[in-house]
Amino acid sequence: MKNILKSKFLWTAALAACLTVVGCNIFNPTESVNIKNDDAKALTYEGYIKFRNKEYSEAETYFNKAIAVDSAHSEAWLGLMKSILNRKLNTTAETNVFSLLKYVNTNRDAGDMTVPFADLPDSVANTLRTAIDTVNSIATQFIERDKNGKTDGKVTYKYIADGYMVIQMLKTMLVLKTKMPLECANKSTRAELSNSSCSMQTILNDFKNDPNETVETFHEVFNTCEANPESMTSLFEDYLQGFGNEAGYLTKEAKNDAVKGMCSALAQETESAEDDVHQQSKTLNIIIGQLGYSDIIDDDGDGCIDEELYDGEDNDGDGEIDEDVSDKTNEIRYDDATIMKNIAQKKMSVKDLRVIKSAGPNEKYRNVDIDMNGKTVADDSDELDREWAFIYENYKDRVAHNDHRLVFSKDLPWNMEGGIEGLKARKQLIANDTNKDNPTYSLEDRKTMVGGCWVNYDEDSFKKWFDGRTK
Repeated sequence: MKNILKSKFLWTAALAACLTVVGCNIFNPTESVNIKNDDAKALTYEGYIKFRNKEYSEAETYFNKAIAVDSAHSEAWLGLMKSILNRKLNTTAETNVFSLLKYVNTNRDAGDMTVPFADLPDSVANTLRTAIDTVNSIATQFIERDKNGKTDGKVTYKYIADGYMVIQMLKTMLVLKTKMPLECANKSTRAELSNSSCSMQTILNDFKNDPNETVETFHEVFNTCEANPESMTSLFEDYLQGFGNEAGYLTKEAKNDAVKGMCSALAQETESAEDDVHQQSKTLNIIIGQLGYSDIIDDDGDGCIDEELYDGEDNDGDGEIDEDVSDKTNEIRYDDATIMKNIAQKKMSVKDLRVIKSAGPNEKYRNVDIDMNGKTVADDSDELDREWAFIYENYKDRVAHNDHRLVFSKDLPWNMEGGIEGLKARKQLIANDTNKDNPTYSLEDRKTMVGGCWVNYDEDSFKKWFDGRTK
C-alpha cells in the first residue's frame, strides 16, 4: 500500500501535545502529600498550600527549604519546578501557555511557513525563555538524582517526562525565534514573514551555520522521548510510517516501540554531534528534512543535490550516511512488513525503521537535477529510474550486497585518498567555499578533490551551484 508521508508541522503538534499536558498544569500537582511530623514533608506541604494559592515565590522558599532538609524528597523537587515555572509565566498576562497558542497557529498545508513565536513580543519571549532555562536547571538536577536512585521514588523522571518534553519543545521554538534576522521584526503580517528570509525554511537551514545550541535542544527532546515514548506516540501518528490509518492493526506497545526507536536513533544522532560541527550540520539536515523544509542545495560539498533518502544508509556511495538533506514530503513507499518485524524484534536504529521500497520526487523535486547531469524527472522520465531508484530494487538484496546506492551513483568516481574521513574533510572545505566571485576551489579542483557529482558540472552549472549559498 502506498504510503506517502504527510507534511506534518511538528511544532503545532507539539503545542497540541502541550495542551494535553497543560490541561493538568505542566508538572501536575501530586495532591497526595502525606503530612507527618517531619520537617521536609511539612515544608513541602506548606509549599503546596502556597502554590495552590498562587503565592509562587513563597512556595519556592518552602520547597527549597524542604530539599535542603532532605534532598531525596521528590515531591519538593516537583513543587519547586512548578512554582518557578508558574511564577515566571505569570509576570505578564501574555505568558500563560494557552495565550501562546496564537503565536504558533501555523498550517503548512495552507502555505504558512512562519517560525513559531515569530510575532511574539521579544519581552514575552525572553520571559518564557528565562522560565524554561531556570526550570531546566532544576529538572536536570532532579533527573540525575532520580536515575542514580538518590530520590524517594514517589515522583520519578517518568512522571514528569510529558511536561519536561513539552518544555524542551517550547525552548526549541524559542531558539528558532532568536535566530531570526533583525529585519524580521519589521514584518507586520504572517504572509510577509512566510515569504522572506524570515520563513521557517530559511531559519532552519541557517542553523547549520551555528548549530550547537539547536542540536543540544533537540537532543533533550529526543532523549526524553526515548525514556518515555508513550507521551509522544499520539504526536507521531502522522509523522512516522506505519502510523496512518492503514496501520490501525498496530498495538499500542508496537507504536510505543516504534516511537522509542526513532527517538533513540535521533537522540544518539544529536549526542554524537556534541563537539563536531560537521556532525551537527548533518544532524540538522536529518531533522530539517523530516520536517519537510529542505533547501534544495548541496549541503555536503559533493556536488549532488539532496541525494540522501534518510534511510540510515549510504545512498550515493561516498561512505557517509544521511549527510545531505532529504525531504520527507517526497513520495516514499515503505516496506511496512519489514518495519513491523524490526519493531517486534526491538531493532531500533534509523535504518530498521526507514526500510524503503521505492522513492519518487514530490512536485518541487521534479525539477531538481540531483546528479547534475543536465536532466530532471520533469523533462526526462528515465531519471525516475536513475536518480530515484535503488541499484538493488529489493531491500533484502540491498542488505545481502551491503549496497544501498541509487542507480545514478554507479557513475560517480570518489577520491577516497585518506579514506572516508579524508573525503569528508575535503567535502567540508568545499561546502564552506561559497564565495561566488572568488572561490577558493575551482571546478577542476572539486573534480580532483572529491569527484562525485562534480564530474557532471560545466562552468555554467558551477556558477549556479553558489546560488542560495552566498549570504
